[in-house]
Amino acid sequence: MAVLICMLAACNLTVGDCYPIEEWESGAGAGGPVGPSVPVITSVTSGDFGDAPPSGSEYGSERKLQCNKTDHEDEEESPSDSSERPTDSPESPPDPCPGFGDISGDGATFLSCSDACSSKCPPPGMAPWVYVDFDPSEFKFFTTVEDDGEGKGGGWQEARANPKFKRLTIPRKIKSWNCPLTIGMPLRTELMGRIDSSRAASLSEEIAEEVANRMDYDLPQGTFCDRLVDEMLATFKSNYPRLGARVTN
Repeated sequence: MAVLICMLAACNLTVGDCYPIEEWESGAGAGGPVGPSVPVITSVTSGDFGDAPPSGSEYGSERKLQCNKTDHEDEEESPSDSSERPTDSPESPPDPCPGFGDISGDGATFLSCSDACSSKCPPPGMAPWVYVDFDPSEFKFFTTVEDDGEGKGGGWQEARANPKFKRLTIPRKIKSWNCPLTIGMPLRTELMGRIDSSRAASLSEEIAEEVANRMDYDLPQGTFCDRLVDEMLATFKSNYPRLGARVTN
């Protein structure tokens, strides 16, 4: 019975030497560290169990001590459940108000902002409230009347185009539509000379972009397209009065 009591007491009390941690070797057994003798502190010195070891260089306290503890016990102290470990913070939600620099694309885009996103929009009077990017390839001209070479001008060519327009309201609302139209002009003029299909497409792109930049994108689609045709015809006449270009629906 006395032996059994001693064994139970040994499970609850730790009595033994403390060694510098770097000199303890796992698996060395109860014999203590392997190597030259070093100052040690024992738990059987004066004072109650659990008291902090005395300090001072004479007790070797300048070095970290290991008291009856193995490397395996260190592993057991770390949390095994992954839920106890710190995790990375979740990603920030995407910005619902993209900057106005991301509106580029084919056609013409008008940008407006809701009050919640006003800080992401350009101030009034600064570009690009309207972003226009037509391409000459959108205006493919083909000859309808050959030039006979007589007179001061002759021949006729046309392009059926379908320019795209878009109204973007940040953060989410997008409205897009097309305005089919036909542009016609001579193959040769007195003042501008020969106008091939490539030159005709460049002139049409120039006029379409100029007009698209000043259009009212709040208009209903039908009214917008009618106004676009009228404005392009007027701009052709203003910029190139002797060309004789026409624009129709």
